[in-house]
Amino acid sequence: MDDDLPPIDIIPGEGLGDLEPRLGLRRDVVDEIRWTFTSRLGWILQVMVNMAIGIPFVLVSSWNAQHDSIRVGGFATSLAGWALASVINTNQLGFDADRVGRSLRRGDEVARILFLKNVALLTVIAPPIMLLTAVLRVTVVHDPGNIPMALTRDLADFTMWLGFGSVLSVLLPFRPLGWRRRFQRRSTWLRTAICVVIPYGIYYVVFPVWHVSELAVADALFHHRLHGHEWGYSLVLLGSSLVTWALGLTFAQLYSIAAQTRLLRDLARDG
Repeated sequence: MDDDLPPIDIIPGEGLGDLEPRLGLRRDVVDEIRWTFTSRLGWILQVMVNMAIGIPFVLVSSWNAQHDSIRVGGFATSLAGWALASVINTNQLGFDADRVGRSLRRGDEVARILFLKNVALLTVIAPPIMLLTAVLRVTVVHDPGNIPMALTRDLADFTMWLGFGSVLSVLLPFRPLGWRRRFQRRSTWLRTAICVVIPYGIYYVVFPVWHVSELAVADALFHHRLHGHEWGYSLVLLGSSLVTWALGLTFAQLYSIAAQTRLLRDLARDG
């Protein structure tokens, strides 16, 4: 680590709230969720607002003109994509950059920090979207028997995106600024635009291509017969998504080791 990035001295019993906890994995997950719902209310509000903004766009894209109704299949997943691909959710380290920076200088691992924040994000965003999936299946399709399979595929999309988000979190950490401060700091505009656009580009361009490989695996396993193997396809999608999530966390960890100084500087970047 460079001399201009000295480690932070922690006085025993003081300042520990400014660090990621290390209480054991289970207790750390609980603490991250608790901290999210007590100290990140602004972030949660932005998540909810982003989902609300996304609903009309997803409605338009899911409208079936022939039947004068919405296409239920993929509706909740598309809404999840709209919400997850936003910069506030993709860059999981940005909102807590100071806390994360202190923890990394103390010797914490970025993969562990990201995993905790990923779980917190799932806790915030998954329940309302999965509830929407269930409601649409009951009220529009009138086939509640397909709800577990639909929820499995929703979960697959959530976890797959966490893998991509973990990569972007270390490559392009994004510290949000207020609109007035952002407008005054023109030097931040280009990087802000890049951070905002790239997640959507990956979601709409890379994400579909990434699905091709897992669908090919499912086709090979079930000999191109979707009928009767819907659960098999769903489980293959979920398994592939969990692997993608693990690969994203692995890349983030390796990057943080190879480019620790750069990551810390990016986290300290004001905008």
